[in-house]
Amino acid sequence: MSIFATWLLLAEDGDAAAPLVYRGSHVNPADSDPRAGLLEVAAIPNHCHPRVRDLDTAPDARVPAEAPPVEGLPVEYLRVAVAQSAGTFPGGLPGHATVIIDRAQVERLRDTLTEWLDTDER
Repeated sequence: MSIFATWLLLAEDGDAAAPLVYRGSHVNPADSDPRAGLLEVAAIPNHCHPRVRDLDTAPDARVPAEAPPVEGLPVEYLRVAVAQSAGTFPGGLPGHATVIIDRAQVERLRDTLTEWLDTDER
């Protein structure tokens, strides 16, 4: 069972339409292009924080008795996954990548996306 909870899923069976199929860097995307694959953003809920989970188990070496029980909430990592569907990737092989980014990287991503949304010139 995953400790991550999905916040956003852009996919055929997700929160919104799947991403556009990437057809190459020489092709301008269009709203009428086929959609497939997924983009997922997931986070670790506070109740899955290692300190909280370890409180529910017998004391062991992972959590010293003198440590504050839930200090440091929330967990400051975000999981981002991107996948292409079979048959939509050049050569027929699907691509899939899942990465974990820390808070500083999330802030950079947010700032970059905000700048892109707010600019008239790209």
